[in-house]
Amino acid sequence: MPAAIDQQRQHADLWQAFHASGDAAARERLAGCYLDFARIMAGKLYAGRSFAGLEFDDYLQFARLGLLEAIDRYDISHGVKFETYAAPRINGAILSGIQSYSEVQEQVAARKQIVAQRVGALRQPAPDGRDPEALFGYLAEVAIGLALGFALEGQGIYSAGEQGYPDNTYAGIELRQLRQRMVELVQQLPARQRRVIAGHYLQGQPFEEIAAALQLSKGRVAQLHKEGLHTLRERIRRGAAREWSF
Repeated sequence: MPAAIDQQRQHADLWQAFHASGDAAARERLAGCYLDFARIMAGKLYAGRSFAGLEFDDYLQFARLGLLEAIDRYDISHGVKFETYAAPRINGAILSGIQSYSEVQEQVAARKQIVAQRVGALRQPAPDGRDPEALFGYLAEVAIGLALGFALEGQGIYSAGEQGYPDNTYAGIELRQLRQRMVELVQQLPARQRRVIAGHYLQGQPFEEIAAALQLSKGRVAQLHKEGLHTLRERIRRGAAREWSF
């Protein structure tokens, strides 16, 4: 009992020091005092987990974030025991962390599906490997289609945080201008090609979703996707030819 009383006094002193100065070192010491409590809460949720994508250390990290938030907001003068105050916040931080991770995994899976559909739509029977020129032309056709698609996609839902160059660099400015030009060209496509290209790249819609909206087969949407990229490529090529003509 004396040890428990001594521990309570130490905790009270730490709380007073932290509230008096907001000292980061006192905050870390408080976190150390209650880390075992956070670990127990993380362990309970981890034991009853239904999602296998995270390890216990991930749960503990989420719990520690909730613990630090609770420390920052706790007011010892209210007379509520810290563990009582912190429990729902630690629990909420763990659940929020799990949800955020799940959402990221869903986005990654959706992105993979969209890229796979894109590649499949551009794929065609490969020429005989004994004809190097024909094989090179086939690979170039697929590569150009993918490059156009990914450049255009920079205007859409995946653009945040994925720029290859800082916006203020020469390359970044040129890339922005290229994407803006491509968006303008998309608006000039025939109606169905425009709907497919804009929906797929600017809105991140998979082919089956576009097919349902247009009441078309998924195969027809894939064909329109390929035709739309071909139209874009030809218009970009003609525009470049005019710029270089004298």
